[in-house]
Amino acid sequence: MSYKDKMKILFVPMDFSSNCIARTFLIAEMLTEDCETIFIGFSKGGIWTPLKDYFARVKYSIHYSRYATINFVKNLKEMLKEACLIEPDVIFAFKPCLSSYGQSLLYKEKLNVPLILDIDDWELGFALDAGWKNFTSIFLNSIFEHLISFADAITVSSFFLQKRFGGHYIPHAVDTNFYDPQKYDRETIRRELGISDEIIISFIGTPRKHKGIDMLVLALHKLLKKKIANFKLLFTGDPLDSYVNFLMKMSVNLLGKERVLFVGLRSRREEPLLLAASDIIVLPQKITYASYAQVPAKVFTAMSMEKTIIASAISDLPLILKDCGLLIAPESIGQLLKAIEFLLLHPDLMKKLGRRAREKCIRNYSYSVVKPQLKKLILNVSAR
Repeated sequence: MSYKDKMKILFVPMDFSSNCIARTFLIAEMLTEDCETIFIGFSKGGIWTPLKDYFARVKYSIHYSRYATINFVKNLKEMLKEACLIEPDVIFAFKPCLSSYGQSLLYKEKLNVPLILDIDDWELGFALDAGWKNFTSIFLNSIFEHLISFADAITVSSFFLQKRFGGHYIPHAVDTNFYDPQKYDRETIRRELGISDEIIISFIGTPRKHKGIDMLVLALHKLLKKKIANFKLLFTGDPLDSYVNFLMKMSVNLLGKERVLFVGLRSRREEPLLLAASDIIVLPQKITYASYAQVPAKVFTAMSMEKTIIASAISDLPLILKDCGLLIAPESIGQLLKAIEFLLLHPDLMKKLGRRAREKCIRNYSYSVVKPQLKKLILNVSAR
């Protein structure tokens, strides 16, 4: 089969309602022009807010009550019927989990079509980070790791994952035309956000404990005492999430309400605006099993928007940010503080690093570079 025949791909995410759908989105977006893309899967509650605009324009089928046993079995039967009616040429499952890969193995068997499994996190690592109190999750993830070999092809988002599972390296690519700083009026955006001349230090993503936003708050608290810069902390997140609420209270208590700009969950089309308004993007990953395997997708959108980036030297980040960002030891509040201070004292370097970051992003991580690799893989798999 060739792309002239408009290949039909069935995408099966783990959960429509969480940030894990973002990886499914970017893979699908790269293929939309050449393929018919259809989504089917479970959700704990609707579609993840930042991507609601996107899913308003595509074909999808959501089934609720992801883990309630009776509903799970009932939904699975209905979804199998839907998959048969769709008649996909390729199935693309995301994460080796019961709610995505588990049902995809059934589709593969029933429909006799090839199955690609994408792995962008080490799910067993997340379970191990939670400890043995999470024994059920450790057990299930161990089982599904042993089932990975049943996929016809594997894609991974980091070299740690490639070393562990094999497969084709497909980074978190970015649409560098959409994330183009020249297309956004920085001063107008800052004015609309209530920003004047403050240095904006940002975390733009989904806060999780291993992502180290609490360390960023502590570093900024120390910076505040030194009185060397007028700054604000900008961060995103779900206001209903308990950890996000903890971060909101912590940041207001340590920095003062006037230095905290919490903007909640924003749609994808607003992300470039927040990046345009920012001066420094910080990704202070902690040392966990999850962090060793994970590459934050937001590093690439920040690079594309020509931002200065400070990140922990963990996973692929040293390679990605070589010559175009600042690296710090994971969990080092002292090094994070020094890196921020250094950049504040060298604004010309900030601009230079930003330019280098965008150039490297266009060269290595843009849709135009990654898309051909993805298309080649799908054509090879479909031809078997």
